[in-house]
Amino acid sequence: MPAPEKRPGPAGQAPGQGQEQEPGTRPWPPGPDPGDLSRRLAARRAELRLSIAQVAARAQMSPRYVEYLERYPARISAAALRELATALQTSASALLGAGLNAPPGHGSPAGRRALARLTERECCQLIAPGGIGRVAFPSRSGPIVLPVNFAVIVGAIVFRTSPGGVIAAHADDSPVTFEVDRIDEALGEGWNVLVQGTARRVTRPEELPALRQGAAVPSWAGGDRDIYIRIFPARMSGRRIVRLAS
Repeated sequence: MPAPEKRPGPAGQAPGQGQEQEPGTRPWPPGPDPGDLSRRLAARRAELRLSIAQVAARAQMSPRYVEYLERYPARISAAALRELATALQTSASALLGAGLNAPPGHGSPAGRRALARLTERECCQLIAPGGIGRVAFPSRSGPIVLPVNFAVIVGAIVFRTSPGGVIAAHADDSPVTFEVDRIDEALGEGWNVLVQGTARRVTRPEELPALRQGAAVPSWAGGDRDIYIRIFPARMSGRRIVRLAS
């Protein structure tokens, strides 16, 4: 079910969509797997905490058309893709998945930038939603840094790991560093938070049910990850890249 390829008109409606009702007025028919573009559109919109109507207004498109793009694989025009990328504060190439096999930071943002220190409160606010971070710990062969899915519960960082794995072997009453960051290449902005503390394996049976409910973060790596590790922050710091006035 291909989407219209024409660029949406200035009235906020895609050509051919003028008589369609707004989202929610009638159900969408079952469709195939929506595809990677649809997932990236929906994920970026959720990240910015925008509604479909807000994205549609920014991109001068029909809300019904934006909802369609998030639900079905579509052949979207280059012009419409650029409008959506601008509305979502990203780039067209990022929505198409370009650069997934290369580290970020290849672009040269316009304008002047500076580093600003974050307060501890700002750091806590940035990592509170959870997501993906990196845990660093010492080993006999040297420092090891690994990505993990994490949640923040009552001020502690909680993540799961597999029994017999390298994290489980080194994260029992051990000093660790935990890092979380976000980079927006399209805007040339970003931030990072560094947490230093002690990691401990959760062993008390009465604590596990609450952690399973509160830290029910999906593990991208998959597999059996029934060991919960909790980091108690002792020190927290962070930095943000900010744009300077011209």
